Amino acid sequence: MSLDLINALVNDVKKNRIFSGFIKELRNHLEKEDLKLIGPTYNENKITVKYRDKMLIERGNILNNYAQKSLSDGELYYIYSKNSKMSDGYNLCNCEREKSSDIIEVNSGELPYGATIGSVLRKQGDSYILDQEATNEIAKEINNMKEKLLKEQSEFLEGNRIEGHVYELYENNGDRAWLFDITSGNSEGIEEIDFPEDLLTNGKEGDLFIYKNGEYQKYVE
Repeated sequence: MSLDLINALVNDVKKNRIFSGFIKELRNHLEKEDLKLIGPTYNENKITVKYRDKMLIERGNILNNYAQKSLSDGELYYIYSKNSKMSDGYNLCNCEREKSSDIIEVNSGELPYGATIGSVLRKQGDSYILDQEATNEIAKEINNMKEKLLKEQSEFLEGNRIEGHVYELYENNGDRAWLFDITSGNSEGIEEIDFPEDLLTNGKEGDLFIYKNGEYQKYVE
Protein backbone atom coordinates (compact mmCIF):
# COMPACT_ATOMS: atom_id res chain seq x y z
CA MET A 1 0.00 0.00 0.00
CA SER A 2 1.55 3.34 -1.08
CA LEU A 3 2.20 6.16 1.37
CA ASP A 4 0.08 8.52 -0.78
CA LEU A 5 -2.89 6.15 -0.51
CA ILE A 6 -2.34 5.83 3.25
CA ASN A 7 -2.30 9.63 3.63
CA ALA A 8 -5.47 9.93 1.55
CA LEU A 9 -7.21 7.38 3.73
CA VAL A 10 -6.02 9.13 6.90
CA ASN A 11 -7.44 12.46 5.73
CA ASP A 12 -10.73 10.85 4.71
CA VAL A 13 -11.13 9.16 8.09
CA LYS A 14 -10.32 12.38 9.94
CA LYS A 15 -13.15 14.14 8.12
CA ASN A 16 -15.68 11.51 9.16
CA ARG A 17 -14.42 10.12 12.47
CA ILE A 18 -16.97 9.53 15.20
CA PHE A 19 -15.97 10.07 18.80
CA SER A 20 -18.12 7.76 20.95
CA GLY A 21 -19.15 9.55 24.18
CA PHE A 22 -20.34 8.04 27.40
CA ILE A 23 -24.05 7.43 27.75
CA LYS A 24 -25.36 10.86 28.74
CA GLU A 25 -27.66 9.68 31.52
CA LEU A 26 -24.79 7.87 33.25
CA ARG A 27 -22.04 10.45 32.90
CA ASN A 28 -22.20 11.99 36.39
CA HIS A 29 -22.84 8.62 38.02
CA LEU A 30 -19.89 6.91 36.30
CA GLU A 31 -17.47 9.55 37.54
CA LYS A 32 -18.05 8.29 41.09
CA GLU A 33 -17.85 4.57 40.23
CA ASP A 34 -15.38 1.99 41.48
CA LEU A 35 -14.44 1.13 37.88
CA LYS A 36 -12.41 4.25 37.14
CA LEU A 37 -12.74 6.39 34.03
CA ILE A 38 -9.02 6.21 33.27
CA GLY A 39 -7.43 2.83 32.64
CA PRO A 40 -10.25 0.69 34.05
CA THR A 41 -9.37 -2.82 35.23
CA TYR A 42 -11.11 -5.81 36.78
CA ASN A 43 -9.16 -8.52 38.62
CA GLU A 44 -6.00 -7.13 36.96
CA ASN A 45 -7.57 -7.48 33.50
CA LYS A 46 -7.64 -4.28 31.46
CA ILE A 47 -11.11 -3.21 30.39
CA THR A 48 -11.97 -0.95 27.48
CA VAL A 49 -14.29 1.99 28.10
CA LYS A 50 -16.89 0.25 25.91
CA TYR A 51 -16.94 -2.81 28.16
CA ARG A 52 -16.53 -0.86 31.39
CA ASP A 53 -19.78 0.90 30.51
CA LYS A 54 -21.44 -2.41 29.67
CA MET A 55 -20.39 -3.83 33.04
CA LEU A 56 -21.80 -0.84 34.90
CA ILE A 57 -25.10 -1.00 33.04
CA GLU A 58 -25.43 -4.75 33.56
CA ARG A 59 -24.56 -4.39 37.24
CA GLY A 60 -27.36 -1.85 37.53
CA ASN A 61 -29.76 -4.27 35.87
CA ILE A 62 -28.77 -7.06 38.27
CA LEU A 63 -29.36 -4.80 41.28
CA ASN A 64 -32.64 -3.44 39.92
CA ASN A 65 -33.97 -6.93 39.18
CA TYR A 66 -33.03 -8.26 42.62
CA ALA A 67 -34.57 -5.23 44.32
CA GLN A 68 -37.80 -5.75 42.37
CA LYS A 69 -38.15 -9.43 43.22
CA SER A 70 -37.41 -8.87 46.94
CA LEU A 71 -39.57 -5.83 47.65
CA SER A 72 -41.18 -7.61 50.61
CA ASP A 73 -37.78 -7.59 52.36
CA GLY A 74 -37.50 -3.80 52.17
CA GLU A 75 -35.63 -1.30 50.00
CA LEU A 76 -32.30 -2.56 48.67
CA TYR A 77 -29.09 -0.52 48.94
CA TYR A 78 -25.68 -1.34 47.46
CA ILE A 79 -22.26 -0.08 48.59
CA TYR A 80 -20.35 0.51 45.36
CA SER A 81 -17.28 2.59 46.29
CA LYS A 82 -15.35 4.61 48.85
CA ASN A 83 -16.27 8.27 49.11
CA SER A 84 -13.42 10.51 47.96
CA LYS A 85 -14.57 13.42 50.15
CA MET A 86 -14.69 11.52 53.45
CA SER A 87 -11.77 9.47 54.77
CA ASP A 88 -14.15 6.92 56.28
CA GLY A 89 -17.05 7.45 53.87
CA TYR A 90 -18.81 5.21 51.37
CA ASN A 91 -21.14 5.71 48.41
CA LEU A 92 -24.43 3.80 48.31
CA CYS A 93 -27.20 3.62 45.75
CA ASN A 94 -30.84 2.71 46.15
CA CYS A 95 -31.34 -0.26 43.82
CA GLU A 96 -34.87 0.63 42.74
CA ARG A 97 -34.63 1.63 39.08
CA GLU A 98 -36.20 5.08 39.45
CA LYS A 99 -33.93 5.92 42.42
CA SER A 100 -30.69 4.25 41.31
CA SER A 101 -29.04 7.45 40.04
CA ASP A 102 -29.16 9.05 43.50
CA ILE A 103 -25.85 8.97 45.36
CA ILE A 104 -26.12 8.33 49.12
CA GLU A 105 -23.02 9.33 51.08
CA VAL A 106 -22.51 7.76 54.51
CA ASN A 107 -19.64 7.36 56.94
CA SER A 108 -18.53 3.97 58.20
CA GLY A 109 -20.22 4.57 61.56
CA GLU A 110 -23.62 4.51 59.86
CA LEU A 111 -23.01 1.07 58.36
CA PRO A 112 -23.65 -2.29 60.04
CA TYR A 113 -20.73 -4.43 61.21
CA GLY A 114 -19.07 -6.27 58.35
CA ALA A 115 -20.45 -4.04 55.59
CA THR A 116 -18.00 -3.02 52.89
CA ILE A 117 -17.85 -2.34 49.13
CA GLY A 118 -20.14 -4.85 47.41
CA SER A 119 -22.38 -5.33 50.45
CA VAL A 120 -26.16 -5.25 50.11
CA LEU A 121 -28.13 -3.42 52.79
CA ARG A 122 -31.75 -3.02 53.82
CA LYS A 123 -33.22 -0.03 55.63
CA GLN A 124 -34.71 -0.71 59.05
CA GLY A 125 -36.11 2.50 60.50
CA ASP A 126 -33.28 5.01 60.24
CA SER A 127 -30.58 2.32 60.22
CA TYR A 128 -29.07 0.00 57.64
CA ILE A 129 -28.83 -3.76 58.19
CA LEU A 130 -26.61 -6.14 56.25
CA ASP A 131 -28.43 -8.62 53.98
CA GLN A 132 -25.77 -11.32 53.68
CA GLU A 133 -27.85 -13.65 51.54
CA ALA A 134 -28.55 -10.93 48.99
CA THR A 135 -24.88 -9.87 49.11
CA ASN A 136 -23.73 -13.40 48.23
CA GLU A 137 -26.28 -13.91 45.45
CA ILE A 138 -25.64 -10.53 43.83
CA ALA A 139 -21.85 -10.90 44.08
CA LYS A 140 -22.08 -14.22 42.23
CA GLU A 141 -24.26 -12.72 39.50
CA ILE A 142 -22.00 -9.71 39.08
CA ASN A 143 -18.82 -11.81 38.92
CA ASN A 144 -20.37 -14.14 36.33
CA MET A 145 -21.49 -11.15 34.28
CA LYS A 146 -18.04 -9.57 34.35
CA GLU A 147 -16.30 -12.80 33.32
CA LYS A 148 -18.75 -13.19 30.43
CA LEU A 149 -18.11 -9.63 29.25
CA LEU A 150 -14.33 -10.04 29.57
CA LYS A 151 -14.59 -12.99 27.17
CA GLU A 152 -16.82 -10.98 24.84
CA GLN A 153 -14.33 -8.09 24.96
CA SER A 154 -11.48 -10.42 24.00
CA GLU A 155 -13.42 -11.68 20.98
CA PHE A 156 -14.36 -8.12 20.00
CA LEU A 157 -10.74 -6.94 20.12
CA GLU A 158 -9.50 -9.94 18.14
CA GLY A 159 -12.05 -9.10 15.47
CA ASN A 160 -10.57 -5.59 15.14
CA ARG A 161 -6.98 -6.83 14.75
CA ILE A 162 -6.90 -7.48 11.02
CA GLU A 163 -3.80 -8.85 9.30
CA GLY A 164 -2.29 -6.32 6.90
CA HIS A 165 -4.43 -3.39 8.02
CA VAL A 166 -2.84 -0.03 8.78
CA TYR A 167 -3.90 1.86 11.91
CA GLU A 168 -3.42 5.49 12.94
CA LEU A 169 -2.65 6.32 16.56
CA TYR A 170 -4.88 9.24 17.53
CA GLU A 171 -4.53 9.07 21.32
CA ASN A 172 -1.95 7.55 23.65
CA ASN A 173 -3.23 7.01 27.20
CA GLY A 174 -0.04 5.48 28.56
CA ASP A 175 -1.39 1.96 29.08
CA ARG A 176 -3.60 1.72 25.97
CA ALA A 177 -3.82 3.13 22.46
CA TRP A 178 -6.75 4.62 20.58
CA LEU A 179 -6.56 3.72 16.91
CA PHE A 180 -8.34 4.29 13.60
CA ASP A 181 -8.39 1.45 11.07
CA ILE A 182 -7.16 3.40 8.05
CA THR A 183 -7.34 0.46 5.66
CA SER A 184 -11.03 -0.15 6.21
CA GLY A 185 -11.84 3.56 6.42
CA ASN A 186 -13.80 2.96 9.63
CA SER A 187 -14.30 6.31 11.36
CA GLU A 188 -15.09 4.76 14.76
CA GLY A 189 -12.03 4.55 17.01
CA ILE A 190 -10.69 1.32 18.50
CA GLU A 191 -9.43 1.22 22.07
CA GLU A 192 -6.51 -1.24 21.99
CA ILE A 193 -5.49 -2.46 25.46
CA ASP A 194 -2.77 -4.86 24.27
CA PHE A 195 -0.68 -2.48 22.22
CA PRO A 196 3.09 -3.21 22.44
CA GLU A 197 4.59 -1.27 25.33
CA ASP A 198 7.67 -0.13 23.38
CA LEU A 199 5.52 1.26 20.54
CA LEU A 200 3.21 2.96 23.01
CA THR A 201 6.10 4.53 24.94
CA ASN A 202 7.44 6.23 21.82
CA GLY A 203 4.18 6.58 19.91
CA LYS A 204 2.64 9.96 19.16
CA GLU A 205 -0.57 11.18 17.57
CA GLY A 206 -0.65 10.51 13.84
CA ASP A 207 1.85 7.62 13.86
CA LEU A 208 0.93 4.70 11.61
CA PHE A 209 1.17 1.01 12.49
CA ILE A 210 0.46 -2.19 10.60
CA TYR A 211 -0.95 -5.39 12.10
CA LYS A 212 1.32 -8.07 10.70
CA ASN A 213 2.04 -11.65 11.76
CA GLY A 214 -0.31 -11.31 14.71
CA GLU A 215 1.16 -8.09 16.17
CA TYR A 216 1.29 -4.33 15.72
CA GLN A 217 4.43 -3.01 14.05
CA LYS A 218 5.60 0.45 13.03
CA TYR A 219 4.40 1.07 9.48
CA VAL A 220 7.20 1.48 6.98
CA GLU A 221 6.49 2.11 3.30
